[in-house]
Amino acid sequence: LRPADLVGAIVNEARLPAADIGAIDIADRFALVEVPEDRIGEVIEALRASTIKGKRIMVRRDLSGGGR
Repeated sequence: LRPADLVGAIVNEARLPAADIGAIDIADRFALVEVPEDRIGEVIEALRASTIKGKRIMVRRDLSGGGR
Protein backbone atom coordinates (compact mmCIF):
# COMPACT_ATOMS: atom_id res chain seq x y z
CA LEU A 1 0.00 0.00 0.00
CA ARG A 2 1.38 3.38 -1.00
CA PRO A 3 0.30 6.89 0.02
CA ALA A 4 -0.90 7.43 -3.55
CA ASP A 5 -3.26 4.44 -3.21
CA LEU A 6 -4.87 5.99 -0.14
CA VAL A 7 -5.07 9.47 -1.68
CA GLY A 8 -6.60 8.06 -4.85
CA ALA A 9 -9.23 6.11 -2.93
CA ILE A 10 -10.17 9.09 -0.77
CA VAL A 11 -10.32 11.50 -3.73
CA ASN A 12 -12.31 9.13 -5.92
CA GLU A 13 -14.63 7.57 -3.35
CA ALA A 14 -15.19 10.38 -0.83
CA ARG A 15 -14.79 13.23 -3.33
CA LEU A 16 -12.34 14.97 -1.01
CA PRO A 17 -9.83 17.21 -2.81
CA ALA A 18 -6.27 15.90 -2.58
CA ALA A 19 -5.19 19.25 -1.14
CA ASP A 20 -7.41 18.55 1.90
CA ILE A 21 -5.57 15.34 2.76
CA GLY A 22 -2.84 15.82 5.33
CA ALA A 23 -0.06 13.59 6.58
CA ILE A 24 -0.13 9.89 5.78
CA ASP A 25 1.72 7.43 8.01
CA ILE A 26 1.93 3.84 6.78
CA ALA A 27 2.94 1.06 9.17
CA ASP A 28 3.08 -2.70 8.62
CA ARG A 29 -0.54 -3.38 9.59
CA PHE A 30 -2.27 0.00 9.44
CA ALA A 31 -2.13 3.49 8.02
CA LEU A 32 -3.15 6.85 9.45
CA VAL A 33 -4.44 9.58 7.15
CA GLU A 34 -5.25 13.13 8.22
CA VAL A 35 -8.50 14.47 6.79
CA PRO A 36 -10.58 17.51 7.81
CA GLU A 37 -12.58 16.93 10.99
CA ASP A 38 -15.86 17.83 9.30
CA ARG A 39 -15.33 15.21 6.56
CA ILE A 40 -14.21 12.22 8.66
CA GLY A 41 -17.62 10.52 8.60
CA GLU A 42 -17.93 10.84 4.83
CA VAL A 43 -14.44 9.49 4.23
CA ILE A 44 -14.96 6.51 6.54
CA GLU A 45 -18.32 5.65 4.99
CA ALA A 46 -16.98 5.94 1.43
CA LEU A 47 -13.89 3.82 2.10
CA ARG A 48 -15.87 1.13 3.91
CA ALA A 49 -17.94 0.69 0.76
CA SER A 50 -14.92 0.43 -1.53
CA THR A 51 -11.70 -1.50 -2.05
CA ILE A 52 -8.06 -0.52 -2.44
CA LYS A 53 -6.02 -2.62 -4.83
CA GLY A 54 -8.91 -5.09 -4.94
CA LYS A 55 -9.07 -5.62 -1.19
CA ARG A 56 -11.58 -4.53 1.42
CA ILE A 57 -10.03 -2.45 4.14
CA MET A 58 -11.06 -1.83 7.71
CA VAL A 59 -11.61 1.88 8.24
CA ARG A 60 -12.12 3.60 11.56
CA ARG A 61 -11.42 6.86 13.30
CA ASP A 62 -8.19 6.97 15.30
CA LEU A 63 -9.19 7.72 18.87
CA SER A 64 -5.69 7.55 20.35
CA GLY A 65 -5.42 11.32 20.54
CA GLY A 66 -2.15 11.24 18.67
CA GLY A 67 -3.27 13.85 16.16
CA ARG A 68 -0.98 16.55 14.93
